[in-house]
Amino acid sequence: MRYRPAIFVGLIATIVYFDVTKDYNEQIWQQCENLMVWRSKESILADRYGRFVDKTQTLASSFFIGFNGNMDVILNGKELLKKLGYSSSDSIHGQDKLVINTAADLASVFKYYFKQETAAERAVIEEDSWLEILKAINEIEDKTYFIGGNAALIARTMSYSNIAIKLAVPGGPELIKQLKEYKVDVMDQCQQSQDELHVIMEYGVGEEFAGHTSKRANRFIFSRDIANSQMSAIACLTEGAVADVDVVVIAGFHMLETQPTVQQHAVIRSVREKLLSHKQIHLELASMTNRAFLLDLFNMLAVHSHSLGLNEAELDFLSVSLGGDRVDVKDVSSVKAALVLVLEKAGRESLLTRVHFHCLTYHVIIERKGHWKNSAVSVAMGTYIAAKFACDTPTIVPTNHELRYLGTDIKPVQSEEIGDYMLNISPVLVCKHPLKTVGLGDSISATGLLYTIRTNN
Repeated sequence: MRYRPAIFVGLIATIVYFDVTKDYNEQIWQQCENLMVWRSKESILADRYGRFVDKTQTLASSFFIGFNGNMDVILNGKELLKKLGYSSSDSIHGQDKLVINTAADLASVFKYYFKQETAAERAVIEEDSWLEILKAINEIEDKTYFIGGNAALIARTMSYSNIAIKLAVPGGPELIKQLKEYKVDVMDQCQQSQDELHVIMEYGVGEEFAGHTSKRANRFIFSRDIANSQMSAIACLTEGAVADVDVVVIAGFHMLETQPTVQQHAVIRSVREKLLSHKQIHLELASMTNRAFLLDLFNMLAVHSHSLGLNEAELDFLSVSLGGDRVDVKDVSSVKAALVLVLEKAGRESLLTRVHFHCLTYHVIIERKGHWKNSAVSVAMGTYIAAKFACDTPTIVPTNHELRYLGTDIKPVQSEEIGDYMLNISPVLVCKHPLKTVGLGDSISATGLLYTIRTNN
C-alpha cells in the first residue's frame, strides 16, 4: 500500500511525457483510477466518459426528421387531478384504458401508471372532456410550455451538433418560434396556424400518490391532437426532401392508433414507398396499446427501415406481440433475448439490422454483424447525453448521479457477441434529482445516430 502513491505518480508521468497509443494511454489511466480507492464508481465512470467523448467524431452531417411535433405543457400530475376534482386518490379506481373519454378516465389511467412507475401516452377522444381539462390546466400557475413531439425533440437535440436538418412536423406559431431558438426551421409546407398541445403530467422521486411512493421520476402524457394523429406532415416527405441527406429519422406513428385501420395502412404505405431507396432510415417507436397496429407497423415499415429505437415498455410490448416473452429490465438477459427476437422476426432479408434500446439504468445497441460502424461510441454517447440532459448540466457532476448497472466493469461500453449479433451495452449515470424527463428517449436515439453510419453490407 505504501508504494501506491509512487506508482500513481509514475503512471501519470508516463501519460504526460511519453508518446503512447490511445489504447495504452487509456489502460494507464484505468490503472491510476484503480489506485485511487477513495473515489466513487460514479466519479471513475464520469472521468472515463470524459476521455471517451474527447475521442469521438460525428459520422452523419445531414438529416431529414419527421413527422410529429407539438407544444408540451408540463405540469404536476397530482395538481391537475386536484383541479379536476380528484383531490384524493381514494376516489380513483386505477385502471389502464386504451383511450381517454372523460376526466375520470384520465385520473384512472394516471393512477395506474403512477403505481407502475412507467411512462405512457393516451389520446383524449371526446372534445367536451378535452375542453374541461384545458380549463383546469389554465387554472394551474406552475406550468411550462416546451417543444414536444418525438420528431421535433430529436431535431432539437441534434441542433447542438450544428448539422443540417430538414424538419417535417405540424408547426404552429409557438413551436416554430421555440425551434428557431435552436436554429431549426420547420419546412414551409408543414407550417400551420395553430399549435397542437400535449399535456405532460410529471411526478418526481419520492412523490406520494395512491398509497405508493415513486422511486423514479416519470410522466404520463395525453393529448387531443388532430394534425399529428392524421400525420399531416407526411406531405412534406418528398423525393427531393430526402435525396441529399445522410439519415432519415421518422417518428410519431403511435399517433395513428386512433385512426381506422385503412387510414393507418395508407399512411404507412405512403411513407414506405417514398423512402424505398434511401440509404439509412431510423424508425423511433413510442408508447402503443394496439397489438394489431404495432404488428402492422413492424411488418409494413420497421422491416423496411435500417434502424429502430425503443424503450423498455415498447420493447416489452413488441416482444410479446411478436410471440416472445415479457421483458424485465432488471434481468439483462431478458432484454438481450427480446432484442435478438426482434431482429430474428424481421428476417435476414430485412433491412432492419440495428436496434437501439434505452431504459433508466443502461442502454443497448444490437446490430447484425458487419452492417454498422461505430456502434460502441453510438451507445455510449447516448448514455452520456442522457446523464447530462436529465440533470440539465453542461457536464456530468458525479455527486448528482448514481450508477445502478455495473455489468462486468466500470467503463462506458461493454461488448458482447451473440451468434450473428454484436451487442454494445452502456451503463447510465442516473440523475438522482432529474430536472427533465420529457424527450429523454428521443435525445438518446438522436445522439446515437450522430455517431454511427450504415455500411454497404
